[in-house]
Formats: sequence, C-alpha cells, structure tokens
Amino acid sequence: MTKTSRKLFHTAIAFVLGGCLTIGTVYVLPSTIFERFLSHHHDDCDADCDHDHVFQGPSLEIALSPTAARNIGLNDSTITTIEVVDFYRSLTFPAVIVERPGFSTITMPSPVSGVISRIYHETGVAVEPGEPLFDILLNQQELVRTQTEFLALLRQREINTAERQRLANVHPDAIPGQHRTLEYERFQIDSEIAVQRSVLLLQGLGESDITDSLEQNGTIVRNITVYAPPFVREDNVASKAHVDDGEEHFFTIDELYVTVGRNVNVGDSLCRLFDYCKLAIKGKVFATNERFLVHALASGSRVTAAFEGGGSREIVEGLYLRSIDNRIDPTRGTLFGYVDLQNRFTVHEVNGETNPRRYVQWHFKPGQRGELSIEHEPLLNCIVLPVDAVARDLQEFSVFEWVGMEDDRKIWRKTPVHVLYQTRDVVVIANDGSLHPGDKVATRGASFILAALDAMNQRSVGGLELEACDHD
Repeated sequence: MTKTSRKLFHTAIAFVLGGCLTIGTVYVLPSTIFERFLSHHHDDCDADCDHDHVFQGPSLEIALSPTAARNIGLNDSTITTIEVVDFYRSLTFPAVIVERPGFSTITMPSPVSGVISRIYHETGVAVEPGEPLFDILLNQQELVRTQTEFLALLRQREINTAERQRLANVHPDAIPGQHRTLEYERFQIDSEIAVQRSVLLLQGLGESDITDSLEQNGTIVRNITVYAPPFVREDNVASKAHVDDGEEHFFTIDELYVTVGRNVNVGDSLCRLFDYCKLAIKGKVFATNERFLVHALASGSRVTAAFEGGGSREIVEGLYLRSIDNRIDPTRGTLFGYVDLQNRFTVHEVNGETNPRRYVQWHFKPGQRGELSIEHEPLLNCIVLPVDAVARDLQEFSVFEWVGMEDDRKIWRKTPVHVLYQTRDVVVIANDGSLHPGDKVATRGASFILAALDAMNQRSVGGLELEACDHD
C-alpha cells in the first residue's frame, strides 16, 4: 500500500468513528437525561399523590341513578325475590286461534212466515241474550187459524166457568148429573187448550205472545218479535280458563240476510251471530311428537299459550289439551291438537242517538297466531327468571343482585349463573349457590346494566392515572 492510500484509509476510519460518536451523543445522552427526568418526576408524583399505581381488576358493582333505572324499565315492580321451584321442560309448537265449530257461529232462522217489518240492529252491534232482533208481520194462514181456535177454546172455558158458578148453590139432587157434566166438559176444554198452546209454540209464537195477547187481551197476534238466543252455560270444559265465570254475555251481529219488507218463510236465515266468548287454540305438531300429545292428554299436563301483539308477549296459563286429531297430513307430516280458550271483551257504546248502539271488542280473535307449550320433563329445585333478567357476555351468563343503596341510587352486583334451560320467556338457573332464596334481582334491563358496567370498567382502566394525578 502506498503512502497516499494509507493516508486515505486512516481518514475514512476517523470519519466513521466520528459519525458513531456523534450518533451516540444525539440519541443516548438525551434518552438518559429523559429517563432521569421521568424518574425524578415520578418520585415527585409519589410524594404528592395518595394512591398506588396498581390495577385492581374490573369492578362487579355499579350504582344506577333513578333516571337510568327508569330508562331501562327497572323499578320496584321489576325486582323479584329469588325462590327455588320445580320447572318443566316443554314442547313448543306453533298455534292459531280458531272458532269452535257449532258454537262460535249462530244462524238465526225465521220461526214463522211473514214480512220483515223492523230490524233492531245493524251489522257489528253487540246484543245480549234475549234482546230483540227482528219484527215479523204474520201472513201464515195456518197460524191465524190456530190462534182463532185457541181463542174459541178460551171462550168456551169462560162459559163453563160461569155456568159452574151459577149452579154452585143449587143442590145436586135438583139437577142430577149436571155438575158431573160440567166437570167433564171443563177437563176436555183444558186438554184442548194445552194442545193448542203447544201447536202455537211450534208454529213460532212465544209464551209472552200467547199469555199477553191471546189469554189476557183476547186478540190475535199479528206481529212477532225474534230475540237473540239464550246463553247456554257449559260445564264439561277441558280447561279451568274456559269455565264460565258468570259475567255478562254478548253476541255480535256479523251479517244481516234480510231487509225491511222482505217476505220470509219458516226456516229462512235472518242473520248470523258470532259468539266469541269461547274459542279454541289449534296447535300444529309434527307426527313424530305425537307421543308427547298423547301423554299430555292422558296425564292432564299443563299447557301454556303465548301470543304476540301490541309490542308485548302475552302468556295464558292454566290450559289443558282437549283433543288430538286422528288424521296426519300426508304432505307435511303434521297433526293438530286443540285447547279451549276463555275469551274476554271490552264494551263501548255510541250515545246521543234515539237507538244507542253497543259494540264489543274481543281480546282474542280467530286467526291470531301464537305458540303452545306442553310440559313433559321436570327440572327440580331450580330458579326461574324472566329472559330479561339474564345478560350474556360471550359464554358467561349473569344476573344483577340488589346489594344496597348509595344516596338515592341502587347498587347492583354482577353474579355469574349457570343456565340449565331457556325458552323465549324464561331462563332456568341451577340452584348451585350462586344465588340464594331471598336475594333480590333485576328482572328487566340486565343487558343494559352489563353494558354500563363494562363501559365504567373501560373508563377506569383507560383513565386511572390521568384522573388520579392530573398529569400526562
């Protein structure tokens, strides 16, 4: 190597060493000074701040203000006390409310031949049993002749009575056999009157028509009134929820078949009435589950119905299976089971008219869809809560216990639970000691409380030092 080359080589080495020294000065020295500054500043913070920089884990309790509780529908009525009960798994299947054939629809026939002279109510109006529906002007000659004969018999009875009263003070020896003849004649007249009364009833007249017009006033009935049928109370029903409770009963006029001035014959349909006081629930089950229905029918297993409507879910309990179809749909492989259903209604009237109208709004209606659940497998000694009482976070289920008060705020504690069974309405929890009888838990808003608790824990973890020491 020449002298010039060696000089260039030494110069390059010196340049590289100088660069390294410069980099170390720029990066290492400020870092050391910054670390010493942070150490000194942390010591000052430790002297000024009364806390330990140790993460304590997420909190399991949260206090909700009264406003927050109201926003999620949580109040005293939605707080329940834990009880240990027995629960039954159930077979749930779709159902629909249907009319009861032969009972829910009533066709009113004309009892006589004549002309419609008055219609008391229009379509949609509710009527009570025994309330008038139509007036019919009679033109049936046979009925007029029967009434005439009945009046003649009544007149003969009056004559017989007067004759017997006239001879009451005459000694029987003075008129031998006369008293016996009058007695026999009275017996014949009474017998014929009874027969004619039965004929008049068969021809369409009512008891009041015969008593008031024919017997008391002695006038022929020209108009008859057709009344709503009487309410027949049933005793042999399958469900306690179907037993008559003695409340007032109404029929609804669904359709009118006649108009004023129309001639009708005996048996012609006048109108159609709906009786929705009792309905049936028709449930559709796959044929493979027929044994559950047969067992439920034989053992009297309890049936629960659920209906959606008005943004809420209505549960009807205390029902029992009434019957099962003996025919399977070959296309769908299903059969039907039937449950009796007692209906209820509200009444409202349109006033301010000469003939006030009354309307009935039935609570359950044919065509309304829902579900039927039949109990079949017991779960003993468990805890049953509404679905909204349990919150789920991944694979963990939790409820919230009310553990105390903080000012006017209730404190709720998150308690993990083991879920055994769940339906759309309830959750069955194992009685494993996580909850105890007498504990009070929230039955609504558990998911909202869990979300609020998670948000509070995230804020605590993310802002612990900033909130405590007020430094960056």
